Amino acid sequence: MSARLIYLTLVATLLGAALSGCGSTTKTGPLEIDAAQVQLNPENAKQIRAGVLEYRGGLELSSDMGNFGGLSGLSLSPNGDILVAVTDQGDILRATLLHDKKGRLEGLSDVQLHRLRGIDGKHLSQRPDKRDQDSEAIARLEDGSYLISFEIRHRVLRYEDLRAKPVLFATPPGIEKAPRNGGMEAMTALPDGRILILSEKLRTKGKKSGDYIGWLLGPDGKSLGRIYWPAFGIYRPTDLAALPNGDVLLLQRRYTVAGGLGIRLSQIPATQLKPDTRMLEVELARMAPPLSVDNFEGLAAFPHPAEGWIVYLLSDDNFNPLQQNLLLQFYLPEN
Repeated sequence: MSARLIYLTLVATLLGAALSGCGSTTKTGPLEIDAAQVQLNPENAKQIRAGVLEYRGGLELSSDMGNFGGLSGLSLSPNGDILVAVTDQGDILRATLLHDKKGRLEGLSDVQLHRLRGIDGKHLSQRPDKRDQDSEAIARLEDGSYLISFEIRHRVLRYEDLRAKPVLFATPPGIEKAPRNGGMEAMTALPDGRILILSEKLRTKGKKSGDYIGWLLGPDGKSLGRIYWPAFGIYRPTDLAALPNGDVLLLQRRYTVAGGLGIRLSQIPATQLKPDTRMLEVELARMAPPLSVDNFEGLAAFPHPAEGWIVYLLSDDNFNPLQQNLLLQFYLPEN
């Protein structure tokens, strides 16, 4: 969540107003949101490609409800019609994806927002320091249950029902050394049942150098060993999405004062997903302004009916009025 810290510095006054809830209310249950169409490149409506990705539509999501926003991890139902996202305030967003006759994203319906519970069965607290509720990544398991990772109090919880009491699934060895705001940012469930997790700031040579540290977990949550992603410039991992063939997509984000936000999407072959491996990757796309880019932290992929995959990217606005909650849809051709 490094981008949040940057924005807190740059727009502290605006954030203070936003977080104080001026002119807004909070709500759980059915939620009305505005979903405005966005172009890939607002300066060039004809542009539909970013790297090997083909743009298929996007939405800017907004609501008058003060607890809407901060969208982080992203998951899709098996048929690809239902979106489930976690927020970094400990809420779950569920919505039906609406598509046109060609399968292109055009809207959302049946939007629901509700509070997650902790292992004590109570709703997660809403402390100002976010100690209990900073949920960052979500992964759907084969049996329909969900794993959700949390920062600050680093842990992974397993939810048989997202409205019910969870159980502790894992606290990977060494995660206690991660910065409070740089823990298990990216997570996905692999087709063979293993879980892949990457940290945002825990690195082999300290906070600012070396490989990013990750873990492979078994279906029971036990560690199978560490795995490493070699740093690529100033990009940091923000989410993972497993493909049916065993490969994994990795979403990364970077920020500079001069260049603003940018993202990178790469593909990691299934053969790289072994303990003690420095994962090699293939770059698929980079995006930066003037393209529609924000603080993208959610990634999900779904098989295209013909071939290839449909890829969704979701951004976290940090409850900052200068940022956006974007949901973008792309087509990724099969290699």
